[in-house]
Amino acid sequence: MWDQSAASAQGTKTKQVYTLLRDRIFEGFYMAGRRLPSTRDLAHEIGVSRALIVEVYEQLIAEGYLEGRQGSGTYVVDIGGRNPFITNTHEKSISVGTREIATSYTSFKGIDFRPSFPALDLIPRQKWKESSLAVLNSAPFYDFGYADPAGNEELRTQICRLLLHDRGIQCHTSQVIVTAGATQAITLLCKLLLKPNDALATEDPTASFIRDIFESAGANIIPTPVDEYGLCVDQLPTSLSPKCVFVTPSHQFPFGSILSIGRRIQLLEYAREHNCYIIEDDYDSEFRYAGMPVRALRELDAERVVYVGTFSKNMFPALRLGYMVVPYELVTPLLQLKRLMDMHSPTLSQATLAKFMADRHLEHHIGHMKRIYGRRRNQLLTALGDTFGTGVNITGDAAGLHLVAEFPGRRFDTDLAMQLEARNIRIYPADKYTIGKGKYEDRLIMGFGNLTEAQIGKGIEAIADFLK
Repeated sequence: MWDQSAASAQGTKTKQVYTLLRDRIFEGFYMAGRRLPSTRDLAHEIGVSRALIVEVYEQLIAEGYLEGRQGSGTYVVDIGGRNPFITNTHEKSISVGTREIATSYTSFKGIDFRPSFPALDLIPRQKWKESSLAVLNSAPFYDFGYADPAGNEELRTQICRLLLHDRGIQCHTSQVIVTAGATQAITLLCKLLLKPNDALATEDPTASFIRDIFESAGANIIPTPVDEYGLCVDQLPTSLSPKCVFVTPSHQFPFGSILSIGRRIQLLEYAREHNCYIIEDDYDSEFRYAGMPVRALRELDAERVVYVGTFSKNMFPALRLGYMVVPYELVTPLLQLKRLMDMHSPTLSQATLAKFMADRHLEHHIGHMKRIYGRRRNQLLTALGDTFGTGVNITGDAAGLHLVAEFPGRRFDTDLAMQLEARNIRIYPADKYTIGKGKYEDRLIMGFGNLTEAQIGKGIEAIADFLK
């Protein structure tokens, strides 16, 4: 959504959108010859009016960045040269998909139903502080120098222990690479496995930042639908072989379905037949409210599946630590890329997390938060049911930090979301996460992790009053 305070401080919306698109062209995100999204789709994506996008496109055409082709669309012109001067790009505050640039997440003071976001006020600060001080006081001097790009060995050992206990994954520490969250892990995999225009199949809908990573790699993205049993494997392409298939099998984002065992076997057979890798993103399935966490897809095939995990949900996003478990043949090339990208992830943060896990603080924190998130989930279910009755259908609530609320006959678009935000309620229409637009306009993806039970009740009441 649009950050109004940032807009007033940094200029008009038109100027911000113009700067964003221009910089995307400069940075190669929109490559020469690429067809840009339609004005309607881009307006929906970043939360502005279609008229504004038309104005920006016309300006960029006038300045020679774009060209319009009658009946075909708007395309990026080959402007030549490399590394043009770009200033202050870090100050942009436009929402792109699920990413909120600059201060928009922290500056919003209202009730934010952001999906898959943890409770920031319940971070185990004291235990983390104790672990951090212990590491700082005892770390040998060489821990303050450059380190192994694969990551802290003790942390990788603790990750292997956690995965075996919770996911049934048997792996060696040499197969674990610590990254700056799942974002860097997936970026590294794209750099290694994809060349421009290589095919990549992904769930549709999916997290917008994931789609951005694929687009920045120049991938030919093949959206594949999902249903209540997860990815529709029988709709994967057969006429071409994708280099990768991206899935969230334990808790599909954002719809929450679990990939059935039949489809898991079918997907693995597809990967073997087409000689491609499966990227398994397991972002929050430890928070399951009935039964044990769902076992990982990688448990069934360690050579075809790259498992990606993160500590952003079970700890906090600012930690910027995640990991991937990779087949042996990918270890060396991925470590070479990791070293080129940032040498290694911060060593003291890794050592602190390793001690935090070794002392079983992470397990206790997850157990504690599961109880709290369970109560918040129940409050959201109750509030939706009491307020809307048979006018709402709930799915995807068995695990994670969000659920899907379907309101038959309703339509949630960017304009409605902006009107609610003006009333200090931030919502997330399901359509913003889709590649093929228009299928899920009657659904909201509703997070509850970072909201109190009182805020949840107040937020649902405000949404109901607005929709009357």
